[in-house]
Amino acid sequence: MKVKICGIKTVEEAQLVAKERPDFIGMVLAPSKRRISLDTVKEITDSLEGTGIKTVGVFVNPSKAEVEAALNDAGLDYIQFHGDEDKDFVGQYQSRAIKAFPSNSKLSYKERFDFPAEYILIDSPREKYYGGSGVAFNWSELPLSEIDKSRLALAGGLNPGNVGKAAAAVAPALIDVSSGVETDGVKDSKKIADFIKIIRGEI
Repeated sequence: MKVKICGIKTVEEAQLVAKERPDFIGMVLAPSKRRISLDTVKEITDSLEGTGIKTVGVFVNPSKAEVEAALNDAGLDYIQFHGDEDKDFVGQYQSRAIKAFPSNSKLSYKERFDFPAEYILIDSPREKYYGGSGVAFNWSELPLSEIDKSRLALAGGLNPGNVGKAAAAVAPALIDVSSGVETDGVKDSKKIADFIKIIRGEI
């Protein structure tokens, strides 16, 4: 199981998170309280060079120019499409794409997994923003026998207190967290360490 720590806002936060060796670090380039500029994204990606940690930019309904700038100018490894992007658009970046859907999407799980992306992320139902509600959904609703778990990413309300149960119940390929490893809106090194160790079976 791989781990993505999302919502990184500064180089300092990125370095704090990098000490715990997650597989992915995510930055938000969509409307959100965690949104940062492309220039800041580049500073963060530069600071992580040589660590082996993959970087992800989270977008909601971006233009092709925005995606190209994020990949080519800011040096991101992956784009997470968290809006209403269609198959054709996502498919242009298939091997570097994560396509997110709310758990209550109108699309069937088969339709969701037909999207040409490396990972299909299932998140909590949408509220004010397209993601990042910090509220868990009922993982037992996932039709696991119909899902390609080698491409399944799980998000939504995960934290050190429940991620062990989620990992055991769902066994996704990737687990994604943001607010669940924060204290008062700031990334918490102990929560990050505990979260990752629980997933990796180290505690």
